[in-house]
Amino acid sequence: MDFSLDEITKKSVALIVISIILIIPSYSILSKYLSERSAEEKLGYVPKKEVLRIASVDHKSLVSEWLFLKTIIYYGGKIDPAKKIPAKGIEYYNMYRLLDASTYIDPYNIDSYYFAEAVFTWDLGKIKEVNYLLERGVKYRTWDFYPPFFLAFNYYYFLRDYKQASFYMKKAAEITKDPLFTNLAARFMYETGETDIAINFLKLMIENTWNKKVRYTLEVRLKALEAVSYLEKGVKRFIEIYKRKPINLEELVYNHVVDRIPDDPYGGRFYIDEKGKIRTTSKFAYQREDGNIN
Repeated sequence: MDFSLDEITKKSVALIVISIILIIPSYSILSKYLSERSAEEKLGYVPKKEVLRIASVDHKSLVSEWLFLKTIIYYGGKIDPAKKIPAKGIEYYNMYRLLDASTYIDPYNIDSYYFAEAVFTWDLGKIKEVNYLLERGVKYRTWDFYPPFFLAFNYYYFLRDYKQASFYMKKAAEITKDPLFTNLAARFMYETGETDIAINFLKLMIENTWNKKVRYTLEVRLKALEAVSYLEKGVKRFIEIYKRKPINLEELVYNHVVDRIPDDPYGGRFYIDEKGKIRTTSKFAYQREDGNIN
């Protein structure tokens, strides 16, 4: 049976219309299903790291980078710099699981170490978990000062283990031959200048971070610590002038020791605790509109 070109065209158009009518309800159901899936499912199923390493054979670096990209794309989709509030329901455990697998399959993958240090220490306080990954980096990336440098900072700033901090900073100094690291190793033996060291650490990370979403989270942290440093210096000047600790931060402004109390970029309020330390009600985590920590 023969059909004219015009008839074929009409039949094709009709078929497309019918297909669209059938697909739209199915797409709606599928979209609803996808949106209700758990974060782990959204990240996608990934076999155990031991299985992946065996299966990857001669493509370990590619599989490792694929796991890292899955993680950072997922995280990037959850962070909205415009709203200045991370989305709820970030599945950090599964993100860490992928990063662990990434560095297990290819322990030379610096991207995974860098991302773990940027996100899991400051935001979550998972220092020991990050150090576990970084130890892997120190073992394999023997020419790279970043893994021991990150470890040194974590031990110094977060864990207050100055002996271990000095040990790893010496390793970084041996690799770079830079006297700066040697001097830091000496300083790490003492609890001095913590905030300023943290600021310099963040600046170094920001300079070497290519991902915009990760850089944004680090820049917010940097802004908060710069505010803390400003207030710490104000408290120090106040004590030098009045030979006592200020009752509160408002006293610094009243006596013209500081111009103003900086805003906390996380939405909290800075204050002086009972030990004279500068703290913030946000605890360096974003605040929801109801005042709770996000």
